[in-house]
Amino acid sequence: MNVTGSTFCFRSLDRLSLTGSRFNEDGAGLRGRFAWIIDGATGLSNEQLTSGGSDAAWLATLMDERLAALSGAEAADMLLRRLEADIGSAFGEETAHVSEVNDHHTPSACLGLIEVTQGEGDLLRLQGLILGDVIVLVPSEHGIARWSDERAKPFERKTLAALGAQPHEPGQIPEAVRRQILENRARLNQQDGYWVVNPRRPWAGQELRFEAQVRPGAPIVLATDGFMRLVDVFGAYSDAEIYDRLATGKGRDLLEELRERERGDLMAGAYPRVKTHDDATFLVIAAERSS
Repeated sequence: MNVTGSTFCFRSLDRLSLTGSRFNEDGAGLRGRFAWIIDGATGLSNEQLTSGGSDAAWLATLMDERLAALSGAEAADMLLRRLEADIGSAFGEETAHVSEVNDHHTPSACLGLIEVTQGEGDLLRLQGLILGDVIVLVPSEHGIARWSDERAKPFERKTLAALGAQPHEPGQIPEAVRRQILENRARLNQQDGYWVVNPRRPWAGQELRFEAQVRPGAPIVLATDGFMRLVDVFGAYSDAEIYDRLATGKGRDLLEELRERERGDLMAGAYPRVKTHDDATFLVIAAERSS
């Protein structure tokens, strides 16, 4: 097939994001041959460091803006390195008035970035670069493939163990859980820990990488773990089932079901989780070729 002069891009099929508490700390977007999903996490401090609704909301918004602005970069590797530098610089300016910034004050974010280029024959090549537990669902000849970074899973299991089976009030984090989260975050962006976007600790180059060949126009799903609770916490769907529903435009129905399930277990006793409600975001896209 002659692809001389062809360019590649993503087209949005569906997207939606629901806030879990006061501020939405998720992000999602697409521009040109790149698309992304973001899941922010505010530091464990009552002192806010930035001008955003929350520190994680500030970080997610900044990442959205910079990814859109940098999407014309030569390659994904350079885009991420420039993003790391921009975030560090912007955070330094935001916190110039703060006498001391500790690691547990600093927001962080999971990031899934995918790029489309020419594949084999009529197919398109997807490359995924993942930091943290955001999820990308990609159709393959063996079914629906899940791309995610599970290096934080051992730390998440420690947090759930600290939480135990005891119900807790919505919006309240038990002290034992808070201590465990602080201990976990000491391993953030360390070789024996887990990797996320962070303004104070280097991360570019540590992402997990995935590849696939896809048909032009085939739906691809990006989602935060708050949305994927339907699979991973409530067990209501498999990856393939939730992919099929999203691909056929049932995303809003799924978000309504998610909130109903969360409200049915407000104390998080039947389905243990730190947050009763989390931000929940999905983006459904298709890769295309244009000349």
